[in-house]
Amino acid sequence: MGLIKATGTFTGTSVNLPGLTGVNTSEIRWGQPATPGGELSGYDFVEYEMEANLGGREIPIGEFTHHNHPIFLSGQSQFWVYLTIKVYFENGDFYHDINVRLRHDETPNQGSHPNDVVKWEVIHEPEKVYIDGNEYDVEITGFRKPGEKQSKPNFDVPEGAKDTAYLYARFQRAAPQAS
Repeated sequence: MGLIKATGTFTGTSVNLPGLTGVNTSEIRWGQPATPGGELSGYDFVEYEMEANLGGREIPIGEFTHHNHPIFLSGQSQFWVYLTIKVYFENGDFYHDINVRLRHDETPNQGSHPNDVVKWEVIHEPEKVYIDGNEYDVEITGFRKPGEKQSKPNFDVPEGAKDTAYLYARFQRAAPQAS
C-alpha cells in the first residue's frame, strides 16, 4: 500500500480555558502558570510517517506529548480537547480525517493520584475508509509508550513533567456484505 503520513490539529476544547493558545495547530496550551515565568500545560501532536499496514495490525499514527506544568484553571478539572488527525495515503493519493476527543483530567497535584490523566474517547463504531475500492474499518486503539507492547486508552503524567506516547490505530478490511 505504500506510506501513510498522519498530521494532527487541535481544533479546540469543550470549555473556555484561561490562557488557551494553539487552537488549529499541532501544539495546544492552557492555564495560568502557578509561578512567575512558569509554563502552560498542553499537548503536542507530531506528524508521523509509516509503512501502511491494512491487515488489522496496530500501527502508530502520531507522537503525542502531554506537558504537565503547575497551573491555575479557574475551577476546570475535567474537559475535552478535540484533535483531528489527517491521514494521507500515499499510493491512493487521498486523505482521511479521524476526529478524536481526548478527556483531560487536571488533578490538584496531591492525594492518592496526583498525576494528570489523558484519555481518548472510545470510538464505539469504527470509521470507514475506502482504499483501492475496498472498505476498511479505522479504529483508534490507544496510547503506547516506547517499549510497551499493548495500547491503553489513557496515560498519566506527573506534575512538572512531560511524557510522550504514540497514538495507535488499526485499519481492518471490512467483511463483505451478504447479498
